[in-house]
Amino acid sequence: MKLNTLVAMSSSSNALRPLGMIEKLYPARQSLGVYHSVIVTATYKVTLKLEDTFLYTTLRAAVPGLLHRHPSLCCYIEDGDTATPRFARLDTVDVRDVLYCVGLEERGNLEEKLQELHNQPWPVGPKPLWKLAVMREPPTNSDTHVDSALHIALVYHHAIGDGLSGTAFHQSLLRELESMDQKNQESQQTPELIRTPTCTNLTEPIEKLISLPLSWMFLMRQAMKEYAPQWLIGAPSTIWAGLPNKTLDELPFRSRVRLVSIRAEDLHFLIEASREHDVSLTSLLTASIASALANELPAASGFLGLTPYTLRRVTGTSMAEMVNQSTAFETIYAADILDRIRKASDAAERLDSLWATAGYFHTQMQSEFVKCPKDNLVGLLPYVIDHVDYYKKKFGKAREVTWELSNLGVFKASPGPSSKTWKLNSMIFTQGAMPLGAAFTVNCVSVQGKSLTLAITWQDQVVDEDLIDAVAQGFMDLPRLLQRNYPSEAA
Repeated sequence: MKLNTLVAMSSSSNALRPLGMIEKLYPARQSLGVYHSVIVTATYKVTLKLEDTFLYTTLRAAVPGLLHRHPSLCCYIEDGDTATPRFARLDTVDVRDVLYCVGLEERGNLEEKLQELHNQPWPVGPKPLWKLAVMREPPTNSDTHVDSALHIALVYHHAIGDGLSGTAFHQSLLRELESMDQKNQESQQTPELIRTPTCTNLTEPIEKLISLPLSWMFLMRQAMKEYAPQWLIGAPSTIWAGLPNKTLDELPFRSRVRLVSIRAEDLHFLIEASREHDVSLTSLLTASIASALANELPAASGFLGLTPYTLRRVTGTSMAEMVNQSTAFETIYAADILDRIRKASDAAERLDSLWATAGYFHTQMQSEFVKCPKDNLVGLLPYVIDHVDYYKKKFGKAREVTWELSNLGVFKASPGPSSKTWKLNSMIFTQGAMPLGAAFTVNCVSVQGKSLTLAITWQDQVVDEDLIDAVAQGFMDLPRLLQRNYPSEAA
């Protein structure tokens, strides 16, 4: 029997299912080199002295349990550059492909490491679509690695998981680590080549779980925006969205990451202030972005924000599963909103415009949630026949989105005995460069009772760094701006 026949038989016997319509988006982008990975990082304060070798052994021992808990970790994509990509099961996972321990040369260069990880493409063929990059900061004293910060970054292909999948993974990893606290780790001998469960079953794609009805008005509006000639729809869009979409030859794929942290006490204050104004924290953060951009870009006449959210509440899929069930909605910030922001002359007026913008977004968000899953952007995906061609046609055109803000919410440790060794301090959610996406993204996640981390990511040169600085400064100024107007609540 010929070798290629044997390979085909092996491949088909491990086939799991075709990719769903959301999942298909990502191998198409991967084949063009315009999207690589999502990263969700957990930062621990390690209270015991863990040498690098022992740390590697401990994490390696957690891998079998993770493979059994999350089927997505056991698969790869076949025919990813075709119209019919499918998931297939890996027979084994080599720990050397998914676990890397690296040191941070100096404290505070985590942003650079995350940029490097986002810039790494996935190998083609039967390899895992995830990996753990373990980064430890230099010790603060001579007692090596005691109380040092340890960053465990889950890097994964967006086809196997949305943002919430990253927090689901870390819940599972934390349980594995806590369980190992009760065992004799020295006696654990985990092989480097781990067999995957033969009964691997992936959750069905979104279109098999719910219907996504589209009204004629919604469908016509989207079709006009996508396909209608300019003479029919009028003047070009006035949305500001950074540099146009450029090919990788014109502008290489280089991810940039800026991290902003809001302390737990300030975060609590922001949440309470948002509730008083009948808006969410996401609404307040969105208004902060719009305000920063309006003031930094006085000539801009409009912005478009994209807000991803999960469909799990509609499908009934648990938040503990690794799946991709994300969608998004668009919000236009027209000239009247930007003018109000720019006319604010003192702190009180700036605050009024901030809450007005937050209220506007909150109303848009609530309208989206009420009609979901009707007239949803994901419902348009069956009309995309060739995903690669769809993205190719975007090169050379203006970007359609100014920013994307995605909030994973609060990470809550699962109930059970807390670990004496692994103390979770914070989490970070990042995306890499988006040559065909938003000008920049803001990704948020917090740990219960601790700080909120906002990660601003963008493709190098698509926006000026001064603009990113302004957005970051706007986030950092929020507690002070609000506390100046609510001094009794801040006390």
